[in-house]
Amino acid sequence: MELVRIVRTGVAFRRDTLKMLNEYMNKMGMKNRSRIIDEALRLYLSDRGIMIEEGVFGGVIAVYFEHEAEQNLTELQHEFLDIVISNTHVHLDEENCMEAILVKGDIRRIKEFMSKMNGIKGLKAMRSSFFKIM
Repeated sequence: MELVRIVRTGVAFRRDTLKMLNEYMNKMGMKNRSRIIDEALRLYLSDRGIMIEEGVFGGVIAVYFEHEAEQNLTELQHEFLDIVISNTHVHLDEENCMEAILVKGDIRRIKEFMSKMNGIKGLKAMRSSFFKIM
């Protein structure tokens, strides 16, 4: 049996993120914030583990963003026409949009695209799911 070692560290959060975490914990009757953060980080790293792979991948990148970011997101997709296959854009309300972007290509190029997308002001969240083609 492997001994699990606990290491204490400090983490900074945006106020709205911490508020969401606290509300979730209260509604779920949870008391151990560290356990929730540890589990969330493990899931994140598991989902993003594909990003250290090499080869040709296909997948979807879902983004949630402020309406003002739409033009920048569209321009970025035009820069990456070699991997962007299609997208679906929806207006969630007057201020927020969501887009599903289908991609296929070298994972290094997809990573570059996602990295630049992360730099767009007004991007609120991004999720992705990929599968290896070759």
